[in-house]
Amino acid sequence: MNRTGCFAVAACVIALALLPFPIAARGAGVGVGDTPELKFRSVDGKNVDLKDLKGKLVLVDFWATWCGPCMAEAGHMVETNKKYHDQGLQIIGISLDENRSALENVVKQKGFEWPQFFDGQGWHGKFAQAWGVNSIPRTFLIDPSGKVVWTGHPGNMDAPLEKAFKNTPPTLVDPAVAEQASAVLAQVEQSIAAGDGAGAIKQFAALPPDARKSGEIDARAKKDEEQLKTAADAMLAEVDPLIQQKQYAAAATKLKTLATALGDSDAATRAKKKLSELTAMPEAQQQMMAADKAAKADAELAIAQKLQQDGKDELAYARYRQIVKQFPQTEAATAAQQAVATYEKDPAFVQHATEATAGGKAKGALALAQSYRNSGRPDLAKKKYQDVIQEFPGTSYAETAARELAAMGQQ
Repeated sequence: MNRTGCFAVAACVIALALLPFPIAARGAGVGVGDTPELKFRSVDGKNVDLKDLKGKLVLVDFWATWCGPCMAEAGHMVETNKKYHDQGLQIIGISLDENRSALENVVKQKGFEWPQFFDGQGWHGKFAQAWGVNSIPRTFLIDPSGKVVWTGHPGNMDAPLEKAFKNTPPTLVDPAVAEQASAVLAQVEQSIAAGDGAGAIKQFAALPPDARKSGEIDARAKKDEEQLKTAADAMLAEVDPLIQQKQYAAAATKLKTLATALGDSDAATRAKKKLSELTAMPEAQQQMMAADKAAKADAELAIAQKLQQDGKDELAYARYRQIVKQFPQTEAATAAQQAVATYEKDPAFVQHATEATAGGKAKGALALAQSYRNSGRPDLAKKKYQDVIQEFPGTSYAETAARELAAMGQQ
């Protein structure tokens, strides 16, 4: 028997007679050519909005666990999801169930991995009403622009799906990401042409992973990977001498670059194995942690220096002080301390910068101290005032805290 809707199949008449209430007449609802809206929080707590799915093909499926023809299509829906999801298809289920537990059980048992809407209103549910659905199963195929290109029984959706993938294929990669990936690959190819294999591998590591969902970008990346094999082997050959010389951080950097840049290649697999062995060595761990700390400190120092160059001295001063505090015994901390010393030659600037930095936090602490005082908890109030004096010395906030403490002592 051909797959058709409940109202067109004689076998469904009995099932429909058992429905808890008659199906109300519907208006025109949603049809081919329309650009419908669909926004809800799914049964598993995720926010779903058709507007966020622009660029994908979307299959909206109206169904219910009590509908025999719907359940007959369960396997078909699962296979369709497996076949097309990674190619840019998103299925959305709109359940006409009144029993949430029944819905959740079936979703789990059948392996429905797509979001489900449930409001317990059956045929009177807001989307069934708005979309004009008067028989189930009923599916709507929506193209990447958000327009309905087909609607009908899911048993008949295979041909329309294939046509949609051919005529209006999904955009798997955000244009901005694709542009970034193209720029990265251009740099990689330039370095390859210049004979700088190591540089090309480092640049390749910056390729956004999502960009490879694009067949064109993936093909280009695979071509570059093939050309990088020799460079990768050479880079791996440099690792053992570095380890023998106890230059563990330098060895780890090369291994991390290879492991990150070259995906599942043989060179990446070997790099990951060697990196795992290296990180198991206590002496190597310490050196790698120190190198990581230095790298983070250098990154923070670069930010502080940029702020200073841009004339944002108060922010730069605060950032330099934070570097000294967070990354002691690093070259970045030494440079930051020198910058702090230069700034602190101007007491007026330091006073102003400290006031600006302390602002929100100090005001909050003073307000909390006042709250303790008003509620008859003087010990807590005194402690909070003392905290302000210690944390924000030389500021008007510390002066205020000192005055309040003195006043409390006279009470």
